[in-house]
Amino acid sequence: MGDRSPDKLVVAEANRDAVQLLTDWRAWPHGALALSGPSGSGKSHLALAWAFEVGAQALSPLASPEDGASAYREAKGRLLIDDADGRRDEAMLWRLLDLARSERGAVLLVGVAPPSGWVVQTPDLSSRLASLPVAKLGEPDEALMDVVLRRICREKFIQLSDDAAKYLVRRLPRTFAAAQAWAAALDEELVRGAKPVTTVIAKRALEKMQARWVGGDG
Repeated sequence: MGDRSPDKLVVAEANRDAVQLLTDWRAWPHGALALSGPSGSGKSHLALAWAFEVGAQALSPLASPEDGASAYREAKGRLLIDDADGRRDEAMLWRLLDLARSERGAVLLVGVAPPSGWVVQTPDLSSRLASLPVAKLGEPDEALMDVVLRRICREKFIQLSDDAAKYLVRRLPRTFAAAQAWAAALDEELVRGAKPVTTVIAKRALEKMQARWVGGDG
């Protein structure tokens, strides 16, 4: 597989099983899979890596049944629908799942909660969604927390020192929300052009984040 393929994204137990399910996309029961996980867990990143690898086309959850069927044909049955747990065209989704089931497609639905917990008005669609296999991304373990923190810093064009990363991994709550909250506090501690983020700076941002959480702002 290529450098952006799903198996390259295996970094910890929190996402290992989900990555394996995506890698085995040809074996999805009924030609569809749901990818779920908490906000910030990397669902979209993983789904896009899968789409890039298999040549899948991204489709809006609000697309019409006709546009959905057309996209299905153009992409040879390989489609990615992100934010599928929000507003959506249920007739389109039903049609795609029916096509995927009868023609052995590969339709990936992405949402925070598994499809069995989605609010769906169409009874037949509700049962179809509830029967989908689910690849779940969990909250990060220590190894994945390290990766997440470094990725956040890279997106800010700064470097997180190894000592600072180790310090944070031992002290931050093991959640993606905590990593994002620390990053927000970090923004206020950074001096423009200061690199890398040292343990001292990381500690100040952590203390600020903790004060806000205790005060009810986080």
